[in-house]
Amino acid sequence: MTTPAIRSGLLPRIRRLSLCLVLASASPLALGAPPAAAQEAFAYTVDIPAQPLPQALSQFSLQTKVQIVYAVEAPYGRRAPAVRGRFSQGEILSRLLAGSGVTWREVRPGVVTLEAAPSAKGAVVTDALRVEGAAGGGEALSVRDALGYDGVYDLDGASTYAGKSEVERYKGVSPADVLKGMVGVFSGDARNSGALDPGVRGVEGPGRVPVIIDGGEQALTVWRGYNGANNRSYIDPSLVGGVQVLKGPSLTAGVHTSVGGAVVIDTLSPRDILREGERYGAEVRIEGGNNSTKPRLPTLLTGQDYRNVPGFPGSTGTTGFPNSPYNDPYVQVTPRTSGDNDTLSLGDRAARLAIAGRSDDFEWLAAYAWRERGNYFAGESEADYYSQTSLPTPSGPQDLIKRLAFNYQPGNEVPNTSSEMSSWLGKLVWKISDAQQLKFGVRDTVSTYGEVMPSRIISVGNNGMGKVQWPLSEVHATAWNVDYRLKPGGRWVDLKTSVWLTRTNSHTYSAGGFPNWAQNAANPIIKNTALANAKNDRYGLSASNKMRLAPTLDLVVAGDWQHEKLTSPDVWGGTFDGWRQYPRAGRREEYNVHANLEWRPVSELTLTAGARYSHYWAFDDFLAEQLAKGVVFTNYVFTDGSVLYRTLVNGRTVNNRIAWERDSTGKFTRATNPCVNGFLNSVANATGYCVASLNQAPVTAVSRTQRGDGWTPAVSATFNFTPNARAYARYAEAYRFPSLFESTVGFSAAIDPTRPLKPEHARTWEVAYIHDLSALLSLPEGQRADVRLTWFRNRTSNVIERGTQLQLFNMEKQIIEGIELQARYDNGRLFADFSAAHNFKNKVCDRQQAILKAPNTGIVPDCVNFGFVGGYLLTQATPETSANLNLGARFLERRLEVGVRGVYYSGYDNPELDRFIGGATATRVDGWALNTPYLWDDIVTVDAYANFKLNEKVRFELVGTNLNDRYYTDPLTRTAQPAPGRTLKLSMTARY
Repeated sequence: MTTPAIRSGLLPRIRRLSLCLVLASASPLALGAPPAAAQEAFAYTVDIPAQPLPQALSQFSLQTKVQIVYAVEAPYGRRAPAVRGRFSQGEILSRLLAGSGVTWREVRPGVVTLEAAPSAKGAVVTDALRVEGAAGGGEALSVRDALGYDGVYDLDGASTYAGKSEVERYKGVSPADVLKGMVGVFSGDARNSGALDPGVRGVEGPGRVPVIIDGGEQALTVWRGYNGANNRSYIDPSLVGGVQVLKGPSLTAGVHTSVGGAVVIDTLSPRDILREGERYGAEVRIEGGNNSTKPRLPTLLTGQDYRNVPGFPGSTGTTGFPNSPYNDPYVQVTPRTSGDNDTLSLGDRAARLAIAGRSDDFEWLAAYAWRERGNYFAGESEADYYSQTSLPTPSGPQDLIKRLAFNYQPGNEVPNTSSEMSSWLGKLVWKISDAQQLKFGVRDTVSTYGEVMPSRIISVGNNGMGKVQWPLSEVHATAWNVDYRLKPGGRWVDLKTSVWLTRTNSHTYSAGGFPNWAQNAANPIIKNTALANAKNDRYGLSASNKMRLAPTLDLVVAGDWQHEKLTSPDVWGGTFDGWRQYPRAGRREEYNVHANLEWRPVSELTLTAGARYSHYWAFDDFLAEQLAKGVVFTNYVFTDGSVLYRTLVNGRTVNNRIAWERDSTGKFTRATNPCVNGFLNSVANATGYCVASLNQAPVTAVSRTQRGDGWTPAVSATFNFTPNARAYARYAEAYRFPSLFESTVGFSAAIDPTRPLKPEHARTWEVAYIHDLSALLSLPEGQRADVRLTWFRNRTSNVIERGTQLQLFNMEKQIIEGIELQARYDNGRLFADFSAAHNFKNKVCDRQQAILKAPNTGIVPDCVNFGFVGGYLLTQATPETSANLNLGARFLERRLEVGVRGVYYSGYDNPELDRFIGGATATRVDGWALNTPYLWDDIVTVDAYANFKLNEKVRFELVGTNLNDRYYTDPLTRTAQPAPGRTLKLSMTARY
């Protein structure tokens, strides 16, 4: 987008012209709050109870039929007092808005707008609101954070939120720690990715839970060998202003929610830095933490002859093979022990400098953040689950985690967990007029972090896994966004638009090979076949407009579009090269348009109804390029089936064959399988021996554009029993079209040319009850007490999965059902927050997959827990029960705040799977070694903090995470690594 230059003197003329237009269209009283005498002719009788300000303003509008136009978001941070009786419009609004930092202005009779109240110096005061709660140390919450925390209880849709102070406090060791403590929210492969891979209510994977940062979407699906794939979004936690997780699909304007919801991240804004009433400001933050040791990076032998490298597999006098260098001594270290973990080491160091300013027309921010952290040390306590000695010998991959503590000793260094980040952030806000605003943003992050392919760890063997140290991966992510807002004050236009671009250049150790690899004596030169290079560009736009069709009827129309392109400079020679995967390359495009009506027939009832149309296409550029060169890609697909069974004829065993037919839907099922459908009961002299098998035939891949589209509805009903209690029911559907990863060829995740992938289709129900308890507990204004209970059920058909044939296909359905509880209390001195979730069901169903896992016996049911053996879904299982508790108190006139957080996850429990892999040989299921789910025991971690306000400018905070020093593995991990142990961090924040 090109912005024309503004000539000197042009801007004042534009502003004068705008002022003339306003004066021409408004009465003299429209320029400010009308005098009381002029308003008495418009007195209203109202009965508005004390409640959150947004609801109070809604009640005002319903009872007076006066339309309110929101020009600022400040009202969302406060509660309004009760207003009962007969008053003028101005008297009612003045009472409701008292002390909020917001004033009102009449645009025309029957229409008022809310605006920021000017301070004594003329500076706008909307940067902070006095709200009790999660800000820490008595610090006022920003409008954004107040809206986010209150939105958990104010929105008719499930969400969870973490504000700036909470993110800074508990950002932990890895970026994924930003999501810890959010009920029903997890991150895949938290310790071996350097990124977020969010899972919400058991839904995780490419495109299922988009991560949206300042309006733009950035994600890169990274192959993890036989352990699945990660959908990584790279973000520097030091730049995060707030994180909101929306659960399940919805018609939220400006947010692309998918089948699992969305994670919406706002980066720092000028108002996070500027002090109240000031035009310029700066914030300096420095941190130092322990539980960190500098990684000893391996020696790369690129360009050398392996035969001349002492100790390299296959070299003179050394056993092994250069093309399978699992025990390469040059990528192994002896881990440091707990004795090397100095409590005062400050090996984890971070700093951030941010400056900001504002004038009548502009706000701006510039920030730089840096953090360096070495490998962490694992916890030392309660490692019994991970050090079991009574397991079978030899043990299978299912027992790997149960022996983890023998490979990663409790308290020892965990290699491949270091990180270094440096980031820039810039923002500019131009207030063109009272009705228009333009925002510009740019963000740049370079992340260097430890990473290793999961299969390369376990291939080293027992007692050697904890020694593997690979080189560091690097990701350079850049993003730009331009946002425009137009809200002239009428009922027809409330327009928001956004244009964005993200670029990600990645150099990750995820190609599938080895850092040091050579073919053989004929090709003895060592090269690095583990490094994958890729470039992922995404650009898109979104727009929404809200219209008030009538005092009780609103319409929102919105749409979004994005284009994605993936390329790689890696050269592919047409054959497997050192275990490297294909360098994926392709393009993908998707757009969505939707409309949503909200009708309030009576003050107690709100009804919504909407629909969304979605369309996508994708094309595999790498496949097309290789086919043009004459390279042939072949997949094997099932053609027909047969059954061999035996009978006794005159004392002799006779082999008999019969066809295994497909059913009417084209699937092989137990109903058509003669081994298990009762056919043998009708065969005379059958011995009971029966073997079912499917024949396969090669199919050549073809280059074609994949397309899909569809309509989905969304409806809801909300009933307010009282001003403080309400319930709602919501039904929404959504399509998730195949991601670029799922639309391109690659090793261990290929496309079946005979069965094009269908889009996933989610149908979700959500029912909730919310109660504001502040009146019941007689809490004064500004204090909080809320509770929310939510039941949900997600049924997703055509779930995209990968089977033991290493091909992607559509499963019949996945059903996830559960309940969530969220509650908070804050009386100014003491505060608490509790959340818990329990999943009643997480079933994956597919008739063909079930019978193919055990075709001779049929012991695998059509629906199994979490997913079928060998698939990706099995590794995306979340804890059945989880809970989070925050307790805290404020002292010394709010200068000191202390708090403690406890997080609980129930252990991985899948007895059904245990039977399939640990039962008798005749009943075991094949393919278990592929994509093994890594288990975890019951987990309880305790964190705590103390925040002290030295003066108006300087704060200190001491934070301890995993204070009980527990040894554990994170849920959803795809790499055999323990989580970090006890970690202390001291920070200082100074604002000027």
